[in-house]
Amino acid sequence: MATNISGSVSLTYGAHTQSESFSTTTAALTDANPFNEYVAGSGRAVITPAALDVGTINSTPKKVLLFIKNESNFSDLSLTVDASAYDIIIPPKMANLISVGPDHLISVKCNIADQSGAGVGLPTAAGAITFDGSGVPVGTALMTKASGTYYPDDLVVEIDTITTGTVYELDGVTKKDLTGAGVAGYDASTTVNLAYFAQYRYTLAEV
Repeated sequence: MATNISGSVSLTYGAHTQSESFSTTTAALTDANPFNEYVAGSGRAVITPAALDVGTINSTPKKVLLFIKNESNFSDLSLTVDASAYDIIIPPKMANLISVGPDHLISVKCNIADQSGAGVGLPTAAGAITFDGSGVPVGTALMTKASGTYYPDDLVVEIDTITTGTVYELDGVTKKDLTGAGVAGYDASTTVNLAYFAQYRYTLAEV
């Protein structure tokens, strides 16, 4: 028995709109192709490339359909289907539907280099953080201690300009107060390490 596949995609760009629907079925099952599979998951792409988890999908499918969304607010998600050029770039909060040929490795990464020893300024409001000098790249990062006075826990920071950002608990939702009110806050001597990432979720299905 074949598996039904259907979907719809709509794009609005200013006054222009294009909407498309599709419907198809997988190849019928045979002794050589006894099942059709899909995998759904999520993860964080970092500067080091990593292959998507394909679960129990047949190692040599005819082709696969990848539906993937970049859940990050500031980091781009880079994608390759040939294990070389990361020339598919999904901006923050955008999604992509891609049909990939057989035997192609699908890998993702966040194309922002990690930063070591970035200086920060004295926080003046809950959740706020500033970066010294020429600043740091815009993006979402895991922030860890480097030197000086610091809050001892690892935190998530969303950097919206090269010198300003918002700091959260590791849930990425709860703002963290680094002003020193009731905690060991940051000061002008603090430096931090930033490991950038792009959060994503996806479905990968045999076609």
